Amino acid sequence: MKWITQISRILVGVLFIISGLIKANDTLGFSYKLLEYFEIFQMQFLDSYAVAFSMVICIFEIVSGVALLLGVYNKLNAWLLLLLIAFFTLLTGYSAITHKVTDCGCFGDALKLKPFESFMKDVVLLILILFIFFGTKYLQPLFNKVILNISLFVAILVSTFFTFYTFMFLPVKDFLPYKIGNNIKELTLFPENAERDVVEMIFVYEKAGQTFEFTANTLPEDIDQYNFVDRKDKVIKEGFKPPIHDFKVFDENGLELTDSLFAGTDYKILLVQTKLNESRTGLEEPIRALSNEFIKNGFQFWALTSNNLEEAKTYCQENKFGFKYSNMDAIPLKSMVRSNPGILLLKGNVVVKKWGAYNLPTYSTLQKYMN
Repeated sequence: MKWITQISRILVGVLFIISGLIKANDTLGFSYKLLEYFEIFQMQFLDSYAVAFSMVICIFEIVSGVALLLGVYNKLNAWLLLLLIAFFTLLTGYSAITHKVTDCGCFGDALKLKPFESFMKDVVLLILILFIFFGTKYLQPLFNKVILNISLFVAILVSTFFTFYTFMFLPVKDFLPYKIGNNIKELTLFPENAERDVVEMIFVYEKAGQTFEFTANTLPEDIDQYNFVDRKDKVIKEGFKPPIHDFKVFDENGLELTDSLFAGTDYKILLVQTKLNESRTGLEEPIRALSNEFIKNGFQFWALTSNNLEEAKTYCQENKFGFKYSNMDAIPLKSMVRSNPGILLLKGNVVVKKWGAYNLPTYSTLQKYMN
């Protein structure tokens, strides 16, 4: 029991620190996962607290992992770990059964786990934490009380600073396809020899109050006695999917502008404001100054939002912007830059630099990267 407890202590401690750091690296991205769960369980009243919850969870995971390795506050830590893992095991178990959330976000975008894989990971962690819970007497402190408390305080301080830093100034390590150095257009292309999805046509019929699904080869001989309900396509085998598969830009008339955005090899700016009403206020003047100077020097300035473009037009007029917004789905906008608003500087279609709401660049700053 002693050795199993010690092994569990190391495994759980290290895993919690790694998991916490990865999520803390992208706090806003983790909050999007929480919003998905809030929607599923009809708890939208918690939406405004999603970022705060994500920060607390990240900091707790890191500090709890450090405390476990140090052997400090063992009983309290064991209780908290057990309650947390029990909750997440139920949550990932629900996802594995219903497939309503395809990725739990346990390791952010660094490692994507399927629902069943997430559930099995939590089951293993639950078993390890149970060994820790029932074997706390074997968890001896590594140092004296003073050093332990100082170490724990430093862990709290560092994890809190890191969490807030990445929230304000973008992730330190970008795991998304829009990271610096990537060519956005190339990542949207589908290679000629790439494997396609294998799709099967499913026919839905109803008879005597029961619903039946048939393929084209399994339709019954007495099909005329059934009532047709629907026809749908079922993916039997998934093929290749480009890293960026949802990059579509539209104007106010629904005309696609994606090719226009990708055209040219000169510098261009993408201003990303996923939702205008949720964009950080007080930045209208620096955005206006930057856009005016950038456009005046002959460069393309693209403003992207998921809002209705009539609302965006009113927003432009109110803030005296010299540009207009184009429409894009919220999901790629959230992936492009973890900030609202956020700025991307592109050379052609290659991402040169990103900025978040707390450090929007001036034109002179842009010139340093353009030169």
